[in-house]
Amino acid sequence: MARFKIPLIALAAFIIGTLDPVSMVFWKVAEWHLPTLKAESLAEDSPFQGISEDRWVAQTDNAFVVNDINPQGPVHLLVIPKQRYTSILEVPPEIRAEMLDLAVRMAREHGVDESGFRLVINTNPHGGQTVYHTHIHVIGGRQMGWLG
Repeated sequence: MARFKIPLIALAAFIIGTLDPVSMVFWKVAEWHLPTLKAESLAEDSPFQGISEDRWVAQTDNAFVVNDINPQGPVHLLVIPKQRYTSILEVPPEIRAEMLDLAVRMAREHGVDESGFRLVINTNPHGGQTVYHTHIHVIGGRQMGWLG
C-alpha cells in the first residue's frame, strides 16, 4: 500500500481540483484564440462602460468597483478605470496608484485584509487578458492555491 500512497494522493488532488484540470484544459484550448480575442475586444465597446452606476460598489475620481459576474471567491471585485485603457501598460501612473489604493480599500471594507486576498491584473494574450479595458481583480475569502 505504501508504494501507492503518492500516486493516490496525486490522483485525489487532481480529482478534488487542486491541480484544476478543467482550467488547464480550457487555457490550453483557448490559447490559440487569445490574439484573435484581443482584436475582437478592441473592435467593440468596452463591456465595463455600459455598467450602470447603481451597480458600482465604490468609486474615486478615476475608477469604480463592481462585483465580478463570475466570482472566483466569496469576495471578487473588479476595480475599473472610468476611462478605457487597453492594458495596465497604458494606465498613467497616478491612475494606477489610485486603482491600487481603491483595491486595498475594498479588501479592507470587505473583510479580507487580515485573512488574505489576491490582486490580479491580466495583461495581453499570454497574461490571460480577455477584456481589453484594464481592471484589477480583488479576490479573497477563501484559501487560494498557486493558480486559483
